[in-house]
Amino acid sequence: MVLLLAIAMPMRASVIDYGTRDSISLVKQPTISNVATKGHTFWNLRTTQVGFGLIGAGAVLSAADLQTRSLRSDYLPTFRYKYDDYLQFAPAVAMVAMKTLGVESRSSWERMIVSSGFSVGVMLSTVYAVKYGLGRLRPDGSTYNSFPSGHTAMAFTSATLLHKEYGYLSPWVSIAGYSAATITGISRALNNRHWLSDIVVGAGVGILSTELGYLIADKLFKNRGLVRPVDEWEPVSVGRKPSYVGVGIAHNVLLYDTDRYERVTPSGIGYSVEGAWFVTPKIGVGGVAKVGRYANIVERAVVAGGTIAEPKPLNSHSVAVGLFLNQSLGKDERFHLGAKVLVGVAQNQHLENDFVGESGEPLATLHYSTTEHFTAVAGVSLRRIVADNLGVRIFADYNYLRTDWSLSLPDGSYTKQNDYRNPLTFGVAVDAVLW
Repeated sequence: MVLLLAIAMPMRASVIDYGTRDSISLVKQPTISNVATKGHTFWNLRTTQVGFGLIGAGAVLSAADLQTRSLRSDYLPTFRYKYDDYLQFAPAVAMVAMKTLGVESRSSWERMIVSSGFSVGVMLSTVYAVKYGLGRLRPDGSTYNSFPSGHTAMAFTSATLLHKEYGYLSPWVSIAGYSAATITGISRALNNRHWLSDIVVGAGVGILSTELGYLIADKLFKNRGLVRPVDEWEPVSVGRKPSYVGVGIAHNVLLYDTDRYERVTPSGIGYSVEGAWFVTPKIGVGGVAKVGRYANIVERAVVAGGTIAEPKPLNSHSVAVGLFLNQSLGKDERFHLGAKVLVGVAQNQHLENDFVGESGEPLATLHYSTTEHFTAVAGVSLRRIVADNLGVRIFADYNYLRTDWSLSLPDGSYTKQNDYRNPLTFGVAVDAVLW
Protein backbone atom coordinates (compact mmCIF):
# COMPACT_ATOMS: atom_id res chain seq x y z
CA MET A 1 0.00 0.00 0.00
CA VAL A 2 2.84 2.42 0.79
CA LEU A 3 4.08 2.16 -2.80
CA LEU A 4 1.04 3.91 -4.24
CA LEU A 5 0.59 6.00 -1.15
CA ALA A 6 3.99 7.52 -1.84
CA ILE A 7 3.20 8.38 -5.45
CA ALA A 8 0.89 11.12 -4.31
CA MET A 9 3.11 12.83 -1.82
CA PRO A 10 5.63 14.57 -4.09
CA MET A 11 2.87 16.24 -6.11
CA ARG A 12 1.68 19.27 -4.21
CA ALA A 13 3.00 22.20 -6.21
CA SER A 14 0.28 24.63 -5.23
CA VAL A 15 1.15 24.46 -1.55
CA ILE A 16 4.92 24.97 -1.87
CA ASP A 17 6.57 27.62 0.25
CA TYR A 18 8.61 29.47 -2.38
CA GLY A 19 11.76 30.23 -0.53
CA THR A 20 13.87 27.74 1.33
CA ARG A 21 12.88 24.84 3.48
CA ASP A 22 15.50 23.53 5.91
CA SER A 23 18.12 25.40 3.85
CA ILE A 24 17.11 23.58 0.68
CA SER A 25 16.11 25.67 -2.34
CA LEU A 26 12.92 24.84 -4.16
CA VAL A 27 12.02 25.57 -7.76
CA LYS A 28 9.51 28.24 -8.71
CA GLN A 29 5.99 27.11 -9.53
CA PRO A 30 5.29 27.35 -13.28
CA THR A 31 2.28 29.13 -14.69
CA ILE A 32 -0.11 27.50 -17.13
CA SER A 33 1.46 29.41 -19.99
CA ASN A 34 4.96 27.99 -19.48
CA VAL A 35 4.02 24.42 -18.61
CA ALA A 36 4.90 23.15 -22.08
CA THR A 37 8.42 24.61 -21.92
CA LYS A 38 9.55 22.63 -18.90
CA GLY A 39 9.88 19.24 -20.60
CA HIS A 40 7.26 17.58 -18.38
CA THR A 41 6.03 15.05 -20.91
CA PHE A 42 4.13 11.80 -20.56
CA TRP A 43 7.40 9.85 -20.45
CA ASN A 44 9.01 11.65 -17.52
CA LEU A 45 6.00 12.12 -15.26
CA ARG A 46 6.61 10.30 -11.99
CA THR A 47 3.26 8.54 -12.19
CA THR A 48 4.15 7.28 -15.67
CA GLN A 49 7.47 5.98 -14.41
CA VAL A 50 5.78 4.25 -11.49
CA GLY A 51 3.24 2.71 -13.88
CA PHE A 52 5.94 1.22 -16.11
CA GLY A 53 7.81 0.12 -13.00
CA LEU A 54 4.75 -1.76 -11.72
CA ILE A 55 4.31 -3.58 -15.02
CA GLY A 56 7.97 -4.59 -14.96
CA ALA A 57 7.71 -5.65 -11.33
CA GLY A 58 4.65 -7.76 -12.18
CA ALA A 59 6.71 -9.74 -14.69
CA VAL A 60 9.38 -10.41 -12.07
CA LEU A 61 6.90 -11.19 -9.28
CA SER A 62 5.13 -13.82 -11.37
CA ALA A 63 7.75 -16.20 -9.98
CA ALA A 64 6.21 -15.63 -6.53
CA ASP A 65 2.58 -16.22 -7.57
CA LEU A 66 2.29 -19.80 -6.28
CA GLN A 67 3.98 -19.11 -2.94
CA THR A 68 1.89 -15.98 -2.37
CA ARG A 69 -1.28 -17.93 -3.04
CA SER A 70 -0.09 -20.69 -0.68
CA LEU A 71 0.48 -18.16 2.09
CA ARG A 72 -3.02 -16.81 1.54
CA SER A 73 -4.47 -20.33 1.65
CA ASP A 74 -2.55 -21.16 4.83
CA TYR A 75 -3.56 -18.04 6.76
CA LEU A 76 -6.93 -16.96 5.26
CA PRO A 77 -8.38 -19.95 3.38
CA THR A 78 -12.03 -18.90 3.83
CA PHE A 79 -11.66 -15.19 2.97
CA ARG A 80 -14.63 -14.31 0.75
CA TYR A 81 -15.86 -10.71 0.64
CA LYS A 82 -17.19 -8.58 -2.24
CA TYR A 83 -16.50 -5.05 -1.01
CA ASP A 84 -13.80 -4.75 -3.71
CA ASP A 85 -16.58 -4.68 -6.32
CA TYR A 86 -17.51 -1.24 -4.99
CA LEU A 87 -14.28 0.05 -3.48
CA GLN A 88 -12.65 0.20 -6.92
CA PHE A 89 -14.89 3.16 -7.81
CA ALA A 90 -14.56 5.05 -4.50
CA PRO A 91 -11.80 7.55 -5.55
CA ALA A 92 -13.69 8.52 -8.72
CA VAL A 93 -16.89 8.94 -6.74
CA ALA A 94 -15.00 11.20 -4.33
CA MET A 95 -13.68 13.25 -7.26
CA VAL A 96 -17.17 13.82 -8.67
CA ALA A 97 -18.56 14.60 -5.21
CA MET A 98 -15.89 17.23 -4.56
CA LYS A 99 -16.50 18.79 -7.96
CA THR A 100 -20.26 18.85 -7.32
CA LEU A 101 -19.67 20.57 -3.97
CA GLY A 102 -17.74 23.31 -5.74
CA VAL A 103 -14.20 22.38 -4.72
CA GLU A 104 -11.88 23.74 -7.41
CA SER A 105 -10.16 20.98 -9.38
CA ARG A 106 -7.47 20.86 -12.04
CA SER A 107 -10.02 20.93 -14.87
CA SER A 108 -13.42 22.28 -15.79
CA TRP A 109 -16.37 19.87 -15.76
CA GLU A 110 -16.11 19.35 -19.51
CA ARG A 111 -12.36 18.75 -19.52
CA MET A 112 -12.55 16.46 -16.46
CA ILE A 113 -15.30 14.32 -18.03
CA VAL A 114 -13.43 13.98 -21.32
CA SER A 115 -10.13 13.19 -19.56
CA SER A 116 -11.84 10.59 -17.40
CA GLY A 117 -13.62 9.07 -20.39
CA PHE A 118 -10.42 8.63 -22.37
CA SER A 119 -8.65 7.23 -19.29
CA VAL A 120 -11.30 4.60 -18.59
CA GLY A 121 -11.58 3.77 -22.29
CA VAL A 122 -7.84 3.15 -22.64
CA MET A 123 -7.84 1.06 -19.46
CA LEU A 124 -10.82 -1.12 -20.42
CA SER A 125 -9.62 -1.75 -23.96
CA THR A 126 -6.14 -2.71 -22.70
CA VAL A 127 -7.37 -4.93 -19.87
CA TYR A 128 -9.89 -6.88 -21.92
CA ALA A 129 -7.62 -7.25 -24.93
CA VAL A 130 -4.94 -8.80 -22.73
CA LYS A 131 -7.37 -10.79 -20.58
CA TYR A 132 -8.94 -12.64 -23.47
CA GLY A 133 -5.81 -12.66 -25.59
CA LEU A 134 -3.71 -14.49 -23.00
CA GLY A 135 -6.44 -16.47 -21.26
CA ARG A 136 -4.71 -17.05 -17.92
CA LEU A 137 -6.53 -19.32 -15.45
CA ARG A 138 -7.63 -17.66 -12.23
CA PRO A 139 -6.18 -19.08 -8.99
CA ASP A 140 -9.62 -20.36 -7.97
CA GLY A 141 -9.88 -22.23 -11.29
CA SER A 142 -13.11 -20.50 -12.32
CA THR A 143 -12.29 -18.78 -15.65
CA TYR A 144 -9.44 -18.10 -18.07
CA ASN A 145 -9.34 -14.29 -17.78
CA SER A 146 -7.14 -13.65 -14.76
CA PHE A 147 -4.39 -11.42 -16.21
CA PRO A 148 -4.40 -8.51 -15.55
CA SER A 149 -6.75 -7.68 -12.69
CA GLY A 150 -9.58 -5.52 -14.03
CA HIS A 151 -10.73 -4.48 -10.55
CA THR A 152 -7.21 -3.31 -9.69
CA ALA A 153 -6.80 -1.49 -13.01
CA MET A 154 -10.13 0.30 -12.47
CA ALA A 155 -9.19 1.16 -8.88
CA PHE A 156 -5.86 2.70 -9.87
CA THR A 157 -7.42 4.54 -12.79
CA SER A 158 -9.96 5.92 -10.33
CA ALA A 159 -7.25 6.86 -7.81
CA THR A 160 -5.09 8.56 -10.44
CA LEU A 161 -8.08 10.59 -11.65
CA LEU A 162 -8.60 11.83 -8.09
CA HIS A 163 -4.91 12.53 -7.72
CA LYS A 164 -4.67 14.53 -10.94
CA GLU A 165 -7.73 16.64 -10.21
CA TYR A 166 -7.39 17.17 -6.46
CA GLY A 167 -3.90 16.09 -5.43
CA TYR A 168 -2.92 19.76 -5.26
CA LEU A 169 -5.12 20.26 -2.19
CA SER A 170 -3.11 17.95 0.02
CA PRO A 171 -1.05 14.79 -0.44
CA TRP A 172 -3.56 13.09 1.85
CA VAL A 173 -6.27 13.36 -0.82
CA SER A 174 -4.15 11.26 -3.14
CA ILE A 175 -3.07 9.00 -0.28
CA ALA A 176 -6.73 8.20 0.43
CA GLY A 177 -7.38 7.37 -3.22
CA TYR A 178 -4.33 5.15 -3.68
CA SER A 179 -4.98 3.46 -0.34
CA ALA A 180 -8.47 2.48 -1.50
CA ALA A 181 -6.99 1.22 -4.77
CA THR A 182 -4.32 -0.81 -2.98
CA ILE A 183 -6.87 -2.38 -0.64
CA THR A 184 -8.89 -3.32 -3.71
CA GLY A 185 -5.88 -5.08 -5.23
CA ILE A 186 -4.98 -6.90 -2.02
CA SER A 187 -8.59 -8.00 -1.64
CA ARG A 188 -8.52 -9.59 -5.10
CA ALA A 189 -5.65 -11.80 -3.95
CA LEU A 190 -7.28 -12.56 -0.59
CA ASN A 191 -10.48 -13.52 -2.39
CA ASN A 192 -8.41 -15.96 -4.47
CA ARG A 193 -9.51 -14.28 -7.69
CA HIS A 194 -6.10 -13.08 -8.87
CA TRP A 195 -2.43 -13.91 -8.76
CA LEU A 196 0.03 -11.40 -7.33
CA SER A 197 1.38 -10.51 -10.79
CA ASP A 198 -2.18 -9.90 -12.08
CA ILE A 199 -2.65 -7.25 -9.40
CA VAL A 200 0.70 -5.49 -9.76
CA VAL A 201 0.39 -5.26 -13.55
CA GLY A 202 -3.25 -4.15 -13.22
CA ALA A 203 -2.12 -1.26 -11.00
CA GLY A 204 0.43 -0.21 -13.60
CA VAL A 205 -2.12 -0.41 -16.41
CA GLY A 206 -4.54 1.78 -14.43
CA ILE A 207 -1.95 4.50 -13.79
CA LEU A 208 -0.62 4.53 -17.37
CA SER A 209 -4.13 4.52 -18.85
CA THR A 210 -5.02 7.64 -16.87
CA GLU A 211 -1.85 9.42 -17.97
CA LEU A 212 -2.62 8.51 -21.59
CA GLY A 213 -6.22 9.65 -21.20
CA TYR A 214 -5.10 13.02 -19.87
CA LEU A 215 -2.46 13.30 -22.57
CA ILE A 216 -5.15 12.91 -25.25
CA ALA A 217 -7.50 15.37 -23.53
CA ASP A 218 -4.69 17.89 -23.03
CA LYS A 219 -3.90 17.77 -26.75
CA LEU A 220 -7.56 18.41 -27.55
CA PHE A 221 -8.25 21.14 -25.00
CA LYS A 222 -4.79 22.75 -24.78
CA ASN A 223 -5.18 25.44 -22.10
CA ARG A 224 -8.97 25.66 -22.39
CA GLY A 225 -10.69 24.55 -19.20
CA LEU A 226 -7.41 24.08 -17.32
CA VAL A 227 -7.81 25.66 -13.89
CA ARG A 228 -4.62 24.41 -12.24
CA PRO A 229 -1.10 23.81 -13.62
CA VAL A 230 -0.24 20.24 -14.56
CA ASP A 231 1.59 17.76 -12.43
CA GLU A 232 4.62 17.41 -10.27
CA TRP A 233 6.49 20.62 -9.79
CA GLU A 234 7.94 20.11 -6.36
CA PRO A 235 11.59 19.05 -6.60
CA VAL A 236 13.26 16.30 -4.63
CA SER A 237 14.37 17.64 -1.26
CA VAL A 238 16.78 15.67 0.90
CA GLY A 239 18.91 16.13 3.98
CA ARG A 240 16.12 16.03 6.55
CA LYS A 241 14.91 13.41 9.02
CA PRO A 242 14.12 10.37 6.81
CA SER A 243 11.13 8.90 8.67
CA TYR A 244 9.35 6.35 6.50
CA VAL A 245 6.84 3.54 6.10
CA GLY A 246 7.54 0.85 3.54
CA VAL A 247 6.38 -2.48 2.20
CA GLY A 248 8.78 -5.15 1.04
CA ILE A 249 8.99 -8.55 -0.60
CA ALA A 250 11.93 -10.85 0.04
CA HIS A 251 13.51 -14.25 -0.46
CA ASN A 252 14.23 -16.16 2.76
CA VAL A 253 17.45 -18.19 2.85
CA LEU A 254 17.75 -20.56 5.81
CA LEU A 255 21.11 -21.05 7.53
CA TYR A 256 21.54 -24.42 9.25
CA ASP A 257 24.01 -27.16 10.10
CA THR A 258 24.00 -29.38 7.01
CA ASP A 259 25.72 -32.20 8.88
CA ARG A 260 22.93 -32.38 11.45
CA TYR A 261 19.88 -31.38 9.42
CA GLU A 262 18.34 -32.29 6.09
CA ARG A 263 16.32 -29.72 4.12
CA VAL A 264 13.00 -31.15 2.93
CA THR A 265 11.46 -28.05 1.30
CA PRO A 266 13.04 -25.10 -0.56
CA SER A 267 13.38 -21.56 0.78
CA GLY A 268 10.32 -19.35 0.54
CA ILE A 269 9.00 -15.86 0.05
CA GLY A 270 8.33 -13.22 2.69
CA TYR A 271 6.43 -9.94 3.01
CA SER A 272 7.09 -7.11 5.45
CA VAL A 273 5.80 -3.75 6.59
CA GLU A 274 8.50 -1.57 8.12
CA GLY A 275 8.52 1.93 9.52
CA ALA A 276 10.72 4.25 11.54
CA TRP A 277 10.46 7.72 13.07
CA PHE A 278 13.77 9.56 13.07
CA VAL A 279 14.50 11.83 16.01
CA THR A 280 17.53 13.19 14.15
CA PRO A 281 18.62 12.71 10.52
CA LYS A 282 20.69 9.71 11.68
CA ILE A 283 18.89 8.06 14.61
CA GLY A 284 15.35 6.72 14.78
CA VAL A 285 13.07 4.16 16.39
CA GLY A 286 10.58 1.89 14.68
CA GLY A 287 9.60 -1.64 13.90
CA VAL A 288 8.84 -4.31 11.34
CA ALA A 289 6.08 -6.89 10.90
CA LYS A 290 6.87 -9.95 8.78
CA VAL A 291 5.09 -13.00 7.42
CA GLY A 292 6.81 -15.59 5.30
CA ARG A 293 7.65 -19.15 4.38
CA TYR A 294 10.90 -20.77 5.37
CA ALA A 295 12.67 -23.93 4.30
CA ASN A 296 11.71 -26.90 6.44
CA ILE A 297 14.59 -28.84 7.95
CA VAL A 298 14.58 -32.01 10.07
CA GLU A 299 17.33 -33.81 11.90
CA ARG A 300 19.01 -36.48 9.80
CA ALA A 301 18.61 -38.92 12.67
CA VAL A 302 14.83 -38.41 12.54
CA VAL A 303 14.45 -39.09 8.82
CA ALA A 304 16.81 -42.06 8.80
CA GLY A 305 14.99 -45.09 7.44
CA GLY A 306 11.99 -43.14 6.14
CA THR A 307 10.71 -40.28 4.05
CA ILE A 308 8.32 -37.38 4.64
CA ALA A 309 4.92 -37.71 3.01
CA GLU A 310 3.94 -34.38 1.40
CA PRO A 311 6.64 -32.16 2.93
CA LYS A 312 5.54 -28.58 3.59
CA PRO A 313 7.45 -25.36 4.30
CA LEU A 314 7.19 -23.69 7.67
CA ASN A 315 5.20 -20.43 7.88
CA SER A 316 6.14 -17.84 10.49
CA HIS A 317 5.04 -14.32 11.43
CA SER A 318 6.74 -11.83 13.73
CA VAL A 319 6.76 -8.29 15.08
CA ALA A 320 9.91 -6.54 16.30
CA VAL A 321 10.85 -3.01 17.41
CA GLY A 322 14.10 -1.20 18.05
CA LEU A 323 16.78 1.18 16.82
CA PHE A 324 17.22 2.45 13.25
CA LEU A 325 20.27 4.28 11.87
CA ASN A 326 20.65 6.28 8.66
CA GLN A 327 23.52 7.90 6.79
CA SER A 328 22.99 9.89 3.60
CA LEU A 329 25.56 9.43 0.82
CA GLY A 330 26.77 11.53 -2.09
CA LYS A 331 26.55 15.22 -2.87
CA ASP A 332 22.80 15.22 -3.48
CA GLU A 333 22.16 12.89 -0.51
CA ARG A 334 19.67 10.80 -2.44
CA PHE A 335 21.31 7.53 -1.37
CA HIS A 336 20.76 6.44 2.21
CA LEU A 337 22.67 3.68 3.99
CA GLY A 338 20.60 2.22 6.80
CA ALA A 339 20.94 -0.25 9.64
CA LYS A 340 18.61 -1.62 12.31
CA VAL A 341 18.69 -3.77 15.44
CA LEU A 342 15.29 -5.03 16.63
CA VAL A 343 13.83 -7.42 19.20
CA GLY A 344 10.33 -8.85 19.35
CA VAL A 345 8.12 -11.90 19.26
CA ALA A 346 7.56 -14.55 16.58
CA GLN A 347 5.17 -17.43 16.11
CA ASN A 348 5.22 -20.38 13.73
CA GLN A 349 2.06 -21.68 12.13
CA HIS A 350 1.06 -25.18 13.24
CA LEU A 351 2.41 -27.84 10.91
CA GLU A 352 2.57 -31.62 10.86
CA ASN A 353 4.84 -33.81 8.75
CA ASP A 354 4.28 -37.56 8.58
CA PHE A 355 7.21 -39.93 8.19
CA VAL A 356 6.56 -43.18 6.34
CA GLY A 357 8.65 -46.25 5.54
CA GLU A 358 9.45 -47.75 2.17
CA SER A 359 6.08 -49.55 2.00
CA GLY A 360 4.14 -46.54 3.26
CA GLU A 361 3.84 -47.65 6.90
CA PRO A 362 3.71 -44.76 9.42
CA LEU A 363 6.94 -44.27 11.34
CA ALA A 364 6.38 -40.98 13.18
CA THR A 365 4.70 -37.58 13.01
CA LEU A 366 6.58 -34.32 13.43
CA HIS A 367 4.52 -31.55 15.09
CA TYR A 368 5.57 -27.88 15.01
CA SER A 369 4.25 -25.81 17.90
CA THR A 370 2.63 -22.38 17.65
CA THR A 371 4.28 -21.21 20.88
CA GLU A 372 5.35 -17.57 20.81
CA HIS A 373 9.07 -17.00 21.28
CA PHE A 374 11.73 -14.33 21.29
CA THR A 375 13.09 -13.07 17.99
CA ALA A 376 15.74 -10.59 16.93
CA VAL A 377 16.47 -8.86 13.63
CA ALA A 378 19.66 -7.14 12.48
CA GLY A 379 19.74 -5.62 9.03
CA VAL A 380 21.36 -3.25 6.57
CA SER A 381 19.79 -1.42 3.63
CA LEU A 382 20.48 0.99 0.80
CA ARG A 383 17.73 3.39 -0.27
CA ARG A 384 17.54 5.59 -3.36
CA ILE A 385 15.27 8.65 -3.08
CA VAL A 386 13.49 8.80 -6.44
CA ALA A 387 10.98 11.54 -5.58
CA ASP A 388 10.47 13.88 -2.68
CA ASN A 389 8.49 11.30 -0.71
CA LEU A 390 9.26 8.09 -2.57
CA GLY A 391 12.22 5.76 -2.07
CA VAL A 392 13.26 2.33 -3.31
CA ARG A 393 15.20 0.24 -0.79
CA ILE A 394 17.17 -3.00 -1.05
CA PHE A 395 17.79 -4.77 2.24
CA ALA A 396 19.37 -7.78 3.90
CA ASP A 397 18.20 -8.95 7.34
CA TYR A 398 19.51 -11.58 9.72
CA ASN A 399 16.64 -13.15 11.69
CA TYR A 400 17.02 -15.07 14.95
CA LEU A 401 14.11 -17.53 15.22
CA ARG A 402 13.30 -20.51 17.41
CA THR A 403 11.21 -23.50 16.37
CA ASP A 404 9.56 -25.81 18.93
CA TRP A 405 8.66 -29.28 17.72
CA SER A 406 7.78 -32.73 18.98
CA LEU A 407 8.10 -36.17 17.41
CA SER A 408 5.37 -38.69 18.17
CA LEU A 409 5.82 -42.43 17.46
CA PRO A 410 3.14 -45.05 16.69
CA ASP A 411 3.60 -46.58 20.16
CA GLY A 412 2.44 -43.33 21.75
CA SER A 413 5.82 -42.07 22.90
CA TYR A 414 7.13 -38.67 21.88
CA THR A 415 10.07 -36.33 22.28
CA LYS A 416 10.21 -32.53 22.40
CA GLN A 417 12.95 -30.29 21.12
CA ASN A 418 13.62 -26.81 19.83
CA ASP A 419 15.89 -25.55 17.07
CA TYR A 420 17.36 -22.13 16.48
CA ARG A 421 16.97 -21.25 12.82
CA ASN A 422 18.56 -18.12 11.49
CA PRO A 423 17.27 -17.20 8.05
CA LEU A 424 18.74 -14.43 5.95
CA THR A 425 16.20 -12.23 4.18
CA PHE A 426 17.14 -10.50 0.92
CA GLY A 427 14.55 -8.18 -0.56
CA VAL A 428 13.38 -4.93 -2.07
CA ALA A 429 10.93 -2.42 -0.62
CA VAL A 430 9.17 0.78 -1.59
CA ASP A 431 9.06 3.50 1.04
CA ALA A 432 6.92 6.55 1.64
CA VAL A 433 9.55 8.91 3.04
CA LEU A 434 7.90 11.25 5.53
CA TRP A 435 10.50 14.00 5.91
